[in-house]
Amino acid sequence: MELAPGLRRLAGITLTLIVIASVTYFVPSFERVRPWVAGEGVPVVRLFTGQQKHADLPDFQGSTAAALANPEPPDDFVPELPPELQETSPMPTPGNDSSNTPDRPSPAAAAAAAAANTAAKSGDAPRQQQVHGSPKDKEPHPPSNVKPIEHVENLSAFFAALARTSKGEPNAITRVSHYGDSSVAADAITSTARRRLQQRFGDAGHGFMLTAKSNMFYGHRDISHNESGGWQLASIVRKQLKTGEYGYGGIVSTAQPGQFTQFGTSNKGPIGRAVSRFEVFYQKFPEGGEMGLSVDEGEERVVQTQGELQDAWEVVNVPDGEHSLTIKARGQIRMYGASLERNVPGVVYDALGLVGARAVHLLDADPKHMAGQIRHRDPDLLVLGFGGNEAGNDKMSMQSYAATLTKVIKLMRSGKPQMSCMLFGPLDQGERNARGDIQTLAPLPGIVDVQRQVSKEQGCAFFDTYKAMGGYGAVGRWYNARPRLFGPDLRHATPTGYAIIGDMYYQALMKGFADYLAAPH
Repeated sequence: MELAPGLRRLAGITLTLIVIASVTYFVPSFERVRPWVAGEGVPVVRLFTGQQKHADLPDFQGSTAAALANPEPPDDFVPELPPELQETSPMPTPGNDSSNTPDRPSPAAAAAAAAANTAAKSGDAPRQQQVHGSPKDKEPHPPSNVKPIEHVENLSAFFAALARTSKGEPNAITRVSHYGDSSVAADAITSTARRRLQQRFGDAGHGFMLTAKSNMFYGHRDISHNESGGWQLASIVRKQLKTGEYGYGGIVSTAQPGQFTQFGTSNKGPIGRAVSRFEVFYQKFPEGGEMGLSVDEGEERVVQTQGELQDAWEVVNVPDGEHSLTIKARGQIRMYGASLERNVPGVVYDALGLVGARAVHLLDADPKHMAGQIRHRDPDLLVLGFGGNEAGNDKMSMQSYAATLTKVIKLMRSGKPQMSCMLFGPLDQGERNARGDIQTLAPLPGIVDVQRQVSKEQGCAFFDTYKAMGGYGAVGRWYNARPRLFGPDLRHATPTGYAIIGDMYYQALMKGFADYLAAPH
């Protein structure tokens, strides 16, 4: 029985397509047009099933819920305290450093209790350290899926400072210096960490910010910052100075007469609403001119920057509350930046991001100069968050990278060897393969392995961001999530994605702190 002409044509076309499809499996250059390869879903069907909602991604579902459903912990979240923290502490408020609320513990003390509560629920804290009486519907950070910090014992100095802060001890400020690339320059991950820590332990001020951003992708949340357009920036990333004196934040800004920069409190967010101490980080040099400082556009204080080449600092004290500091160049001046702090117990989190930075760039700093900057700032925790830009180098030597990273850690710790140190691993990053599928950049897993090993060798902790995101291929899942958690460049997260990462990091810190509190000292 012969087939009808139409069926014969259909059979011929089908056979031809089968032959063509088969050829793609024998010619490597045709890989991108193969109908199917191992690991993919059913052809055609997978086109309609490739997108996942963030709630369906188990590797970070708990942090997603926390970051999206409850971006700010409620003001009335106060769990019952463990015995050693059941003292009532002053709650600093703008304009009144000594106000007391006898019926409510300090937010700092509540923070330590919440940290212990997280560990107790996950089974990591002894029974006597468990916290009771906290309604489940008031728990802002579910303890599920917390990725622990590796080598967390190396954070003991930081946790000891945080414990003093949590008890409300006078002037117990815990400072963090977090260096990194564009994710930190945009205050993306760090703004979430700062908010979480300050709402739990107390807002001791925004911390350090660069003098000017010029055309750089740089900006912080919970602070006001304005500048004129004539500042000239020299960045450590570009190796623009022979002296290596780039300042605490890695960029020195030079201004001619008439230029200005202004730092102030913010009235938009839950933190950053008060300041009691401005500190200007600047440089004295032979050609230096006068620098004018005025608080709230009031009477100007003149500072002379002419002198022998050296780092200098100028402190401006103000009544605790809303203020701004305007810095004007009356002659040529060089500034590194300014910090905003309060004279109350709490946390200060410095976001020290440099666009395009790699860890190796920090080695261009003059060692004595950088040690002096760190020593003066006096952080309790140094965080080095690099590796993302390094991942774009397919030819990098992991052996050389390990040696470089070791040098960077030694340089940055030289100003205060006793402070805690942590490497903050790179985010998963990706590229599209020949078929258009998203895959992790080839060098990235090796970079993570090197950071883990070097952190152990150098006595630092390690937060594996790559693993916390879900490991290999996470960048594709984050990009395909709804809402998107990663941008189309496959190198940077979206604001929502960064909030999730910041929250996972915060939860990991709190788990480590709870374990520290539970251990004998």
